[in-house]
Amino acid sequence: MPSAEATSAPTVDVVVPVKDDPRLEACVRALLAQDHPADRLRVLVVDNGSRHPRTDLADLDPRVSVLSEPRPGSYAARNAAVARATGDVLAFTDSDTLPEPTWVSSAVRALGAGARVVAGRVRVYPRDPRRPHPVEAFEVVNAFRQDRTVPRGFAVTANLVVPREVFDAVGPFDADLPSGGDAEWCGRAVAAGFPLTYVADAVVAHPARESYAEAWTKLCRVQHGRQLRVRNGEQPPGALSVKAFAPPVGAFARAVRARELDGARSRLAYVVGAFYMRYGRAAAAVKHR
Repeated sequence: MPSAEATSAPTVDVVVPVKDDPRLEACVRALLAQDHPADRLRVLVVDNGSRHPRTDLADLDPRVSVLSEPRPGSYAARNAAVARATGDVLAFTDSDTLPEPTWVSSAVRALGAGARVVAGRVRVYPRDPRRPHPVEAFEVVNAFRQDRTVPRGFAVTANLVVPREVFDAVGPFDADLPSGGDAEWCGRAVAAGFPLTYVADAVVAHPARESYAEAWTKLCRVQHGRQLRVRNGEQPPGALSVKAFAPPVGAFARAVRARELDGARSRLAYVVGAFYMRYGRAAAAVKHR
């Protein structure tokens, strides 16, 4: 017989939007290995226009459902999954993550202790820690730093867990945004009286971007989403400051201090990556003004 603790655990629906990602199966298998009671967890994969949808993943386990959302955009896909979800808790992650076995249980424990919206740790990793690409080195140190962004009222949907009743009170994601829908949703949550809580032991691993091209695509997507939010009146317009074009000289000191970097080669790569990201971000802001 299941324990009293297992039968009292909340039901959790994990939402995973995907489009042509070969890492999806590994993510789903990691979710099926969660230590949250198995009969209290379900995985909702939402295909968002893949050329070859992985509908076969539903055969892995009866807890896996593969849905389809033809409207482009990960936020539309997440909303489609929420519309089908029946769990007490909604847990959001991405198809390229590897959630640790205690991810769901750690987040649920924090909710039980009074948290209203949980943002867990996103541990970013490179292909080869000794020989990272400059973009990888930069992201390993700086990407998805929920410990830094949560105090500012922002968390990413790579690791966001919320009671269904809170999500319904805040409302769905803005499906018109190509990027920044998580920031927009978190802003509404905080304004509605549901603060974010950073939970360091609710961990998902996320691969770093591996090239300048991938970084540039992300920078442009972020700036495009930001401008859409400005035009919609959701955030004030911002002017490009002199700092946006200043050399990131602090990168040298950060490279030396960063515990995430391994060896002189990776520290040099970080500096190169910091220069690329500083000027790439400025160029993307100019392009999408």
